[in-house]
Amino acid sequence: MNKIIVEPKQGIGSIKLGMSRDDIRKYAEVNNIQLRTRSRASSVESFGDFKVEFDSGDRVIFIELSSYKGDKDITCLLFDINVFETKAEELAEQIDIISPYDRDDWELGYMYTFHDLGIAFWRPNVFTDEDMQQEWFLAHDAEEQETYLRDRYFRTVAVAVEGYWSKVL
Repeated sequence: MNKIIVEPKQGIGSIKLGMSRDDIRKYAEVNNIQLRTRSRASSVESFGDFKVEFDSGDRVIFIELSSYKGDKDITCLLFDINVFETKAEELAEQIDIISPYDRDDWELGYMYTFHDLGIAFWRPNVFTDEDMQQEWFLAHDAEEQETYLRDRYFRTVAVAVEGYWSKVL
């Protein structure tokens, strides 16, 4: 089992903020992971379960790790909390004790951003334990229900440089 540690304002596992594009390419090559770049001029590269974004100087300013609950290949820890095996609301509450999340985020529920830590979590849909008792959920077959159940957990964790989520896109 691969254990990956999220370090606020530092990085995720061996991928660190401030690394050069060449460093990322060497990492991918050494680990036999194919890079997926949109274009040679792209500021974003993906490899394995990671996505990184570079600034104009080709330095990493954003790192995102993706997973699904139950992915047995990844154990991702932040403050000794298993990011992808802790329900989204519980994880947000636990980290909120350390540093508050952005309660004004227009994606709140889907995304929780902790500006002081330089950390964010994301999931594509909001689904809670209470939703499991709803008629609309119970009307689905087991396979469809499993898809909804995954949304009780975050799908990504990201680390970024200071001010990243405040920038105008």
